Amino acid sequence: MPEKKAQILVVDDEPDIRNILKDILEDEGYNVATAEDAQTARTQFAATTPDLVLLDIWMPNEDGISVLKSWVEQDALTTTPVIMISGHGTVENAVEAVKLGAYDFLEKPLSTGKLLLSVERGLENASLRAENKRLKVKLQSTSQLVSSSDASRELLRHISLLGPTDSWVFITGESGTGKRLVAQKIHENSPRAEAQFVELNLAVTPTEGVAQQLFGSEVDGKPILGIFENAKGGTLFINEILGLNLETQHKLLSALQEKQFMRLGGTQAVELDVRVIVTTSGNAQEAVSDGVFLEDLYYRLNVIPIQVPALRERRRDLPELVNLFINDIAERNQVDPPSMRKDALKQLVDYDWPGNVRQLQNVIQRLILLHADSEITPIEVNEALGTDVNIKKQSAAMNEYFDGDMRAAKEKFERAYLVHHLQAVDGNVSELSKKIGLERTHLYRKLKHLDINSKDAK
Repeated sequence: MPEKKAQILVVDDEPDIRNILKDILEDEGYNVATAEDAQTARTQFAATTPDLVLLDIWMPNEDGISVLKSWVEQDALTTTPVIMISGHGTVENAVEAVKLGAYDFLEKPLSTGKLLLSVERGLENASLRAENKRLKVKLQSTSQLVSSSDASRELLRHISLLGPTDSWVFITGESGTGKRLVAQKIHENSPRAEAQFVELNLAVTPTEGVAQQLFGSEVDGKPILGIFENAKGGTLFINEILGLNLETQHKLLSALQEKQFMRLGGTQAVELDVRVIVTTSGNAQEAVSDGVFLEDLYYRLNVIPIQVPALRERRRDLPELVNLFINDIAERNQVDPPSMRKDALKQLVDYDWPGNVRQLQNVIQRLILLHADSEITPIEVNEALGTDVNIKKQSAAMNEYFDGDMRAAKEKFERAYLVHHLQAVDGNVSELSKKIGLERTHLYRKLKHLDINSKDAK
């Protein structure tokens, strides 16, 4: 199924500006609707349910601030960011708009680069909020922690004790054990449960952009909110905390100690009001000893440690987990759940599950999609597990990525990936940007960081 294009509503009383913005955004692959005044904007908003709005402040009859206020009062902007634009903007305008709920504020004449970057980040922010909202609805019914084993019951006991506190939590455990789910359950059981649970996944986030994502920024007095402010009153979940570079670690440590922080380029301190929960699948103490993770930050975050046990350490949970995954996956794929023979279930219980719960879920999904509305036998379990064995054999051919830490492996892969695609487009960086879906400015920084010369690919 092709990816859904984002729908953007452009509101401006100047026809030339509306048409230019429409052309620029459509060239970037967005669907665009336009409106020349407040009344048309309301009509178009109701008709198109946009994913993002570009809203001019100065318009005849009714200005953009009034339109923004009305949408906020109607609770219409739950997952729709609004970027205000103005040819006569002031810091007061920007502050008022952001206080009302605007995502960003841009001044005319608009810079195409700033415009597209703001739109991209606004849509990413909206996607995150929509995902959080969806998780809140489904979390209780589909994300369950089973408690058939002693290890799981002990884990649940820790969650019930930690939830009502506001202490920072450091969660460790092998990859795939469900550390994120544990963090969610702690949040659910806390006084912050009604506020947002916001995630920063350092395993997939480019290192150079992390500080801006966390703390936000200010450009010419205009604030761009970061995750700390978006998560205000709620919980900030940082996945794979050991992936944080030392410079950002120092900024984070300072923010946690002072209970306030500065946006990048900002001049005023912002209050820090979040509960921080972090995870790692690595060895934090070893990272401290190696000097790649600050000792003070480790002890500041590690107020209450939780170790999530591996699946092989709680085999009594397997039958219940298998049943949960079968019913959930069958329902989501709208198929009848298959039955499972006892000897097939025993094979699953006896297996060591190096990929833990995530691997189990993938295997169950494979079994259901291939054997819906039938009986799962030991032969079929062997086949499903055998696929994972083949994956291990494939990974053995990639040993070059397994030497060193995760950051080094990620950089090796990124370099190979970019060189491959750069050669395919004959060294054309603009074509490469379109081909891999990476914004040009970010791509140039990435190429420079990885010491890749586009001329060498021609």
